[in-house]
Amino acid sequence: MEENGENEKSSCLWMLPEGCIAEILGLTSPLDVCRLSLVCKSVQFAAESDTVWKKFLPSDYQSIIAGSLSPIPDFRSKKDLYVYLCHHSLLIDGGRKSFSLDKWTGKKYYFLGARDLNIVWGDTPDYWTWTCLPESRFPEVAKLEWVCWLEIWGTIRAGSLSPFTSYVAYLVYKLENKYGFDYRPSEVSVGIPAVESETRFAFLDPNVETECEYGEEEERIQREFDLQYEELGLAPYWRNDPNLTFSDIQHPKRRDDGWFEIELGEFYTENEDDCIELRVHEVKAGIAKQGLIVEGIEIRPRIR
Repeated sequence: MEENGENEKSSCLWMLPEGCIAEILGLTSPLDVCRLSLVCKSVQFAAESDTVWKKFLPSDYQSIIAGSLSPIPDFRSKKDLYVYLCHHSLLIDGGRKSFSLDKWTGKKYYFLGARDLNIVWGDTPDYWTWTCLPESRFPEVAKLEWVCWLEIWGTIRAGSLSPFTSYVAYLVYKLENKYGFDYRPSEVSVGIPAVESETRFAFLDPNVETECEYGEEEERIQREFDLQYEELGLAPYWRNDPNLTFSDIQHPKRRDDGWFEIELGEFYTENEDDCIELRVHEVKAGIAKQGLIVEGIEIRPRIR
């Protein structure tokens, strides 16, 4: 009976005019359209139409493409353009940002390059230098030479992202000849300026223990930090904050492109006028830090 019911539904669908089928498909998702295109030839033809795929492209896609540093090929269909934007990041705003689409939903991805961020002392060569790396998508990345006061933040307007969508922001970086990142975790947050937001803690150093039995193993780690910083007269961060334990702190993940990322926080694009601030800083330890290479902050939709 179920099989007969499905056949009957399919028959009802392909009997509609192609334009009606296209309108119906445009109310679904790119993934649904790809699946439904297998039903029959009529649905397949509708599923390839510009009517459908234009609805999955962002409303401002033409202005975004116009701002790309590299020329975009001429595509015979909106579907081909959609697929291209899902698999190719466009450098926009003079190479300070990149843009792409999520292939399953059509939601926008933005990546704020290091040049689009605010970095305290970032224009002082003794503290930060700017260089190019072949593995980076951006013309320049920021390399930390030496600072005690680490503070990096960026902003993006909610209206430039996909509406009514949960987004997550990530700091994307590397560490080379690192120093000073294993004592105290950095503070990370996402929110609206002048509005209190939740602050979380994250180790940027991937070599800090990430898997341990809390108890004897945690005590071992504490003793190691005690010995390392005894000459500085400092105590490990968890001794200074009784409400914070090792298990509360995030640790970085290695990405497929070889960089590390740490989650800064999540936000929802309900009000397009909101200015979202994305921040990472460590200003309390007073310890010199070096070796951080910042590619930027990636903002991508939360895929549940």
